[in-house]
Amino acid sequence: MKKSFLKIIALSLAAASLSASLIGCSEASKRDGAGLPTIKIGLIVQDAVRPGLIVAAEELGYYKEEGVNVEFVSVDSVPSGIAAVETGKVDIFPFSVMMLSSIAKGSDGAFIAGTATEGSSLVAGKNSLDVDWTDWTQWKGKKIGATPTSPITYLLLQYIKDQDPTFNEDDVQWLEFDDNNVLLEALAKGEVDAGLLTTERVWLAEERGLREAFDVAEFLPEYLCCRQQTTLSTIEEKRDALVSVLRAQIRTEWDYKNDTEKVLKAVADYTTQDYDKVKRYIGEAKDYNFTGLTNFRNPVSTNPMYNKIVQYDKVSITCGYYQPNEDVNLKDHVDLSLYEDALNQLIEKNSNDETYKQILKIFKQDSSEYWI
Repeated sequence: MKKSFLKIIALSLAAASLSASLIGCSEASKRDGAGLPTIKIGLIVQDAVRPGLIVAAEELGYYKEEGVNVEFVSVDSVPSGIAAVETGKVDIFPFSVMMLSSIAKGSDGAFIAGTATEGSSLVAGKNSLDVDWTDWTQWKGKKIGATPTSPITYLLLQYIKDQDPTFNEDDVQWLEFDDNNVLLEALAKGEVDAGLLTTERVWLAEERGLREAFDVAEFLPEYLCCRQQTTLSTIEEKRDALVSVLRAQIRTEWDYKNDTEKVLKAVADYTTQDYDKVKRYIGEAKDYNFTGLTNFRNPVSTNPMYNKIVQYDKVSITCGYYQPNEDVNLKDHVDLSLYEDALNQLIEKNSNDETYKQILKIFKQDSSEYWI
């Protein structure tokens, strides 16, 4: 009897040891990513601060903690990034909203979450540094440079007209620039009086003696910028892994609000860019027009913002940038269920957390048209 009892104890201890060993192996595998599904994200390396939450989640180890590997794939431009998504070379491309054009033509492109909002300013040219560009009457007779494929110019003009019904856009000489770098050169040479530049080029302009006239977000709060773009077929094939990716990113957004320095440092470390530059880009506080989770300039956020996607699409069609096929319904190409599942899962684990509840509230507000 005694021998049998000792044998049982020995077997129990062995089983417990094996179980602990297996748990340890499982945790180790999770840490190094072994056996986890992989999601490939296209990254324009030189602009990697813009998708700050996406790269910070990797640097902080959140993707693996949420049960997924992320592999960043370098692409050299927005068009090549969109092409990489559509051909299956990457699963997500988090820059621009150019997928709208592809969707209009019948592709199976889709949006699942946000990357960032805002990110453009009007910059005064060499010969117009003293002009008050917030006085809309000063625009008359001026040469203004802008990117023709951006609806931001259209939305800004609509705002100006609402504020000053006497404003006539035909009194302004509009010059189109496909490349922000070319526009920057024109501003520096005094060939245009002012121009709309992205944040990165604003800094370069300042280095050349030019000045920021105003941040467009002063008048167009949280206007749409980069969205996370994928395809309907990728969603069908890799849904669970995509939800894991979004959980990791939403956790990083929690940090962005509550421990901003942690995220800024992670972005700086991952991109090997100067911390102060990263802070100025996505961590500089503003005292105007913030309705989202944070009050930073050029805020990064996973919020899909369906209402703004619809607005952007309508403006693009109005401006003639593309015309959708008759059988295309944009709503069919926006899947908010992945983001909603990821957020609800985090709320379930952190039921008393006010930040996650705030994220959910803002998400519902900014995508209210989706459920109509």
